Parts: sequence; C-alpha cells; structure tokens
Amino acid sequence: SQKGGVMSDTSARQAIEADSPLQDFSTCHIGFVTLLETSLGLPEMVATSARARSCAADMLKMFRHNVLAHHEDEERDLFPAVLQVAQPGAEADQAQAMVAQLVREHHEIAALWKQLEPTVQAIANGYLPGLDCALLQELVKRFNEHVRIEEAEFLPFAQQVLARQGEDMAMLGLTLHRRHEAAEIMATAVIYGAT
Repeated sequence: SQKGGVMSDTSARQAIEADSPLQDFSTCHIGFVTLLETSLGLPEMVATSARARSCAADMLKMFRHNVLAHHEDEERDLFPAVLQVAQPGAEADQAQAMVAQLVREHHEIAALWKQLEPTVQAIANGYLPGLDCALLQELVKRFNEHVRIEEAEFLPFAQQVLARQGEDMAMLGLTLHRRHEAAEIMATAVIYGAT
C-alpha cells in the first residue's frame, strides 16, 4: 500500500525479496562458509583443550603429592632444626622471623590452592568452568615470591647455621628439597617450558 506516494517498509521489503528470490540461499552460504572457515581452527582448539586438561592434572598432582608435602617437611624437619641450632641473640631472632614468615606463606598458598582446586579438578576432568584468573595469578605470584625468598635468603642462612652441626645437618635443607620426586617434577616442568 502507498500513502502519499511513499511505499511502506513492508511493501519495500517484499519488493526487494521479489527481485532477489535467491537471497536467503546466498545468506545461508555466507553462514556456512564462515563457520567452516572457523572450524579450520578445531584441531588447535582440541589441542589447547587437551593441554589444559593435562596441565590441570599435573597441577593437581603437584600440589597434592609434592608442594604441600614439601611444606610439611620444611615445617617438621628443616625449620625446627634451624631454630634449634641458631645462636641466641640476633641469629635466633632472624631465624624466628624468617620461619614465621615462611610458615605464614605456606598457609596463604594452601588457602589459595584450596579455593582453586575444585575448578582445576573440573578442568582435569574435561569440563570448561570459569576460572578465577585473578586468584590463579595471585597463587602463582605468592608461590614464586615464596620460592625466591627461600632460595635467596632462607636456604643460604639455614646452610650456614646448620653447618655448625656437621656435614649431615648442613645437607638437611638440600635433602628436603630433593625428597619428593624432584626428577619427576623437573621432567614435568620441562614439558611446560622450564629450562
């Protein structure tokens, strides 16, 4: 219908469709081609998904069987040995402060992991849940800083303190850091790009 010589929207659309009856087929083709072009990335998506499952499974194993046990070893064996041998005064005060900080960090790392563990387990099981990226970044940041402090500050200090008790005691810290499948842990790390 027309009003004052102006064609309505409906009439205009019908006229266009009448002029190009194959438009719907062409539109479908565009959709098909677009999706199929995207599907060329499926192998990469599948590989990424498989890598996510593998990484999540390795992360679960690392925390459940290595990291937490490693922290328990330090708190049960290494830290008390250093506290016991440290000389009264400044050395003992330093030992107390360092051990208190490291134990606090162990608890913070364990708490962060406990929050992430169910999601990591779901990923390992093949699901794709939403992952709290900020929480994961915080866990990695805290853990890396903890390791840096232990390696750069506490272990050299412990080695120096324990050296006064003979070679066996001086090697205690190093032994603890190797006890929990160190070769296997490093072999796994190499897969993910550690050098």
